[in-house]
Amino acid sequence: MTGAEARSRERGGALPLALAVAFLLLLAASAVLVVGGAHVAAARAQTAADLAAVSGARALVQAVGRAERRGGVGRAAARAARAAAQGSGGRISRLHVSSPDLPPAVEVAVRVPGPLGLAAIARARAGLAPPPSDDPGPRGWASGGGYSGPLVYRDGKPTCPAVAAAFDGMDRAARALGVDLVVTSGFRSDAEQARLFRRHPDPRWVAPPGSSRHRDATELDISTGGGAGAWLRAHGREHGFVQRYAWEPWHWGHIAGCGQRPTTGGGAGGRSVPAWVPGAYRGLIAASARRERLSPWLLAALLRVESGFDPRAVSPAGARGIAQLMPATAGGLGVSDPFDPRQAIPAAGRLLADHLRAFGTPRLALAAYNAGAGAVRRHGGVPPYRETRAYVAAVLAAAGDLGPQSGDVVLLPLGRAMSGASPI
Repeated sequence: MTGAEARSRERGGALPLALAVAFLLLLAASAVLVVGGAHVAAARAQTAADLAAVSGARALVQAVGRAERRGGVGRAAARAARAAAQGSGGRISRLHVSSPDLPPAVEVAVRVPGPLGLAAIARARAGLAPPPSDDPGPRGWASGGGYSGPLVYRDGKPTCPAVAAAFDGMDRAARALGVDLVVTSGFRSDAEQARLFRRHPDPRWVAPPGSSRHRDATELDISTGGGAGAWLRAHGREHGFVQRYAWEPWHWGHIAGCGQRPTTGGGAGGRSVPAWVPGAYRGLIAASARRERLSPWLLAALLRVESGFDPRAVSPAGARGIAQLMPATAGGLGVSDPFDPRQAIPAAGRLLADHLRAFGTPRLALAAYNAGAGAVRRHGGVPPYRETRAYVAAVLAAAGDLGPQSGDVVLLPLGRAMSGASPI
């Protein structure tokens, strides 16, 4: 064999090896792409499932409050859940609505297309937040790296009080135009971000620990389905929010940041009277809250919503003064002149504290203050009166609403199985 022939045979033998190596590299690259695509599809499916469950549960609670028939209640929940899932690129494959004798809840399974014709499937369950088992007062504090301060919750997701208040105003404006803004993610500590990054270690989709702006508690991920994305682009900046990144239409940050709650004056347990309370009533509110072991923010918010701090206010129903006490209620509390804030504010504190002891949560206590304790007992919760529900929401929004309260729709732990679930 000549030297030329030997070299030719060597080259011929090396070619299959090179092709095999190239094939293996291509196969590995394809596998990486498939795995990455599967991770992305799984995350999209879980987001779609969370949104579908929350939207369905909200519709369910509203339909129950309107005393609709059972079939109408289920259809309302299904319509809302389906629309939310489709808006996030998913499709509901199974849906279960709680029985009439159980607290309202909706559980869904959502499919989202994945790589190679496969589908990612995720489940979620949402319903009324259970009553707290401990102190019903304000709670929630950030830890784990990043923002360190009080946390409040919107759609079950944590953020700082300033961002929550700004979101509330934006949400009200959107709802007035028929658009529902649903928060899908809020504050994430460095520790939480590290866990998330370990599950999805691709910086194109998940920021490395310590670099995500979610650690500042100023960022909200908001579902863009149902017209919410277009509404946010048109009106978000009017409410102090900006889309942080062009490639993330769901990511909105509060421009002013968390800041600090402006507070002055004494308070109980380190909690102070809000700065928006008129000077003439700050001492009375602080003293009453301290005596009754109330949050001064809650008592101040009640007076603000009741009368706008007008000591001469009279309602069409006959409620009087800064605390809007009915004559019989005022008499029972030992108030001889409901127009005198020195009598009315301490009386309002005593009445609110009594309702808190009786019902256990600020939401139910406020409902009892507005509609009466008997109405809360008859309905087993906040009565289905439009005025009462709006009143409770307004007071909690003004007070800061620290933590999900009984009666809020939040994500719940999944059941063992979706027994009795209906395909959609």
